[in-house]
Amino acid sequence: MHIDYNIPIPLFPLNACVLLPNTLAPLHIFEDRYRKMVSRALDSNGLIAMATFKGERWRQEYEGNPPIRSCVCIGYILQHERLPDGRYNILLQGVARAKISQEILGAAYREAILRPLETDPPGEDMLAPCREQIEKLLADPLLKQWSKAQAVSNWISSEIPTVALIDQMVLSLCRCTEQRYSMLAEPCPCQRAEWVQKHLEQTRKTFYRAQSFGCSVSEQGLALN
Repeated sequence: MHIDYNIPIPLFPLNACVLLPNTLAPLHIFEDRYRKMVSRALDSNGLIAMATFKGERWRQEYEGNPPIRSCVCIGYILQHERLPDGRYNILLQGVARAKISQEILGAAYREAILRPLETDPPGEDMLAPCREQIEKLLADPLLKQWSKAQAVSNWISSEIPTVALIDQMVLSLCRCTEQRYSMLAEPCPCQRAEWVQKHLEQTRKTFYRAQSFGCSVSEQGLALN
């Protein structure tokens, strides 16, 4: 999808929602300013950049413009439903990692000039070893017991591009906002793939220790049966 980085893109900041490229986020839009944002986006290119608040000032300054983190995910409104009272239900599809270059204030909602984080992503050939290693880990009998690994195995057996596979795995495996944001801010797919591999390896070790002690639940609260 072509993105014109020379024009402002609306910002939609939230506290605990981090969108990643190649993933989906269902959102309920009820505030007046963000209703206007969605309406104008639908009349334009359909793009909205999901941002996350920086620190805790948003709790006291939410109606204003509290600080936000510099890395965002540009999303495209894949589906939308306008409710009778003006609210929206939208399905936002992550398209690209970006960084705020200049925020523009004065509109009904926040906007910014963005710059892409991934300018020269590696091809499938370079990412093939990462994919093979992840596939090997998922074939481990211990990880096959894990419901999350079962879902990911279905993705990896498909023809989904490796960069998309990694982002979907990150979203599925990350357990907190901080981890997801760190993966959003990481421009290198190989580094993100390495995080996925380490996470799977650590989970396997946890399963092994729990099984050794005859536990039906791991230290992370994961069922082993």
